[in-house]
Amino acid sequence: MHRLLVVSVVLALCLYATSATWQTTNCTTFEYNGKKIPVTDKASCRTACEAKGITKEINGRLPDFKTSKNASCSGSECQCLKAANSYEGVCRDSTYCGCNAVLLSTALLVSCLTYWFM
Repeated sequence: MHRLLVVSVVLALCLYATSATWQTTNCTTFEYNGKKIPVTDKASCRTACEAKGITKEINGRLPDFKTSKNASCSGSECQCLKAANSYEGVCRDSTYCGCNAVLLSTALLVSCLTYWFM
């Protein structure tokens, strides 16, 4: 019974993590409260964070802007640092090739199922 509870909780968290709406909001067309804020660099990522009401820097950091490091990708993503090691997502281009939450969730699911049947 304990294993069933653990697997159920992990699956629920995986579904929550992969369904974040900010991950389907393109940075180049980002809009918040009717204001268009195309996020193309660290400065515009900061502007988007501030528009969302996240203005306090933590250890000199506020925006977390990343561009794809893979040659076949061209997108970017923007997140705002809300607290130490806690981020709120702003946008992610559909062409961004960073950390894929679906792949991570699948790996976690496989781990849980392995744990369940072992």
